[in-house]
Amino acid sequence: MNPVAIDATSIPGDPTGVGRYAKELVAAIYHLEDRPPISLLTTRTSLRLFALPPRGNYENLIAAPNSRPLRLLYQERSLGSIAIKGGAQVFHGLHYQVPAARHRLRVVSTIHDLTFFDNPEWHEPAKVRYFQRATRLAVKRSDALIVPSQATADRLREHFPVTPPIHVIYHGVDPLLVPEHGGDEDDGVELCSLGTIEPRKNLPRVLQAFDKVADRHPDWRLRIIGKRGWKTSDFDDALDAMHNRGRVSIEGYLNEKELRHALRRARAMIYVSNAEGFGLPVLEALASGLNVVTSNKSAMAEVGGEYAWLADPDDVDSIAQGIETAALTSRTPDEIERQVQWARSFTWERAARETVVLYRQLLEG
Repeated sequence: MNPVAIDATSIPGDPTGVGRYAKELVAAIYHLEDRPPISLLTTRTSLRLFALPPRGNYENLIAAPNSRPLRLLYQERSLGSIAIKGGAQVFHGLHYQVPAARHRLRVVSTIHDLTFFDNPEWHEPAKVRYFQRATRLAVKRSDALIVPSQATADRLREHFPVTPPIHVIYHGVDPLLVPEHGGDEDDGVELCSLGTIEPRKNLPRVLQAFDKVADRHPDWRLRIIGKRGWKTSDFDDALDAMHNRGRVSIEGYLNEKELRHALRRARAMIYVSNAEGFGLPVLEALASGLNVVTSNKSAMAEVGGEYAWLADPDDVDSIAQGIETAALTSRTPDEIERQVQWARSFTWERAARETVVLYRQLLEG
């Protein structure tokens, strides 16, 4: 009998965004020696993210079908009962979702950001309806909420003045990311931008800003790393309008090994998103020793600390100035080391331990 059930049935099968959070957090919890026994509830699709062999105090349960309509029905009506039958007393929804049938379950839900309320125009309409409802139900039904940053906690309180206790538990960073520059200076200066191509990432303005500075720096190149998402017409139009279009490459999704290689080649990371619940690419670039220019809004300034240059995501000139400063600034080895240590202070083990402390509080409450 496992007293904690972790719900990963809403997690997509690709390890980006919330999939990355779920994969890394569950693996870190799994490897803790002093954690309570756990059941992981998945679909066959999401199970691919969790290459964790069953053992005495951990098991995988395929608890919902892959089909989205059926999965939503299972989540609403059946997951609570499935968890209880497995001995669960605490239920953790990793992606907003909480069960309707809670009975005696203590429920914790992770809320990743509030952009479905703040800027619904950035998202597909069906997702806006779903995640607005899921967030409201999570606030109503949960005994505790987890958010990935203080900025997200503040936005949550703005929208929901009365909530269960909110716990800020930061994400971690890949420990294999190291400040090892592998680019060839004779090939010019390589800049990169990381994230799904979608409106929140603010890539049209990033392209316009790069176009401005590229006129002055003919050896600079920009790599856009990330899968193609939704509402991409503004991005396509901005790309077509560039007079330095030939110096921008669209790389698509890179796996973790390919991403580490790409970061080693880059001089700077440009991640001036409109809003983020956390902003993991900022942390990954800092851990890799890169100069970083990011947004002065939402969680990105919080994650970057004193080690990232901040730009106004609404102002192309501000972004252009940030790109130029980040690309041209040289730092001492001591400065780079302090930056890397800051990034490495964000660990998935710490996130796992803080999450398990919350589980124990709920079990004992």
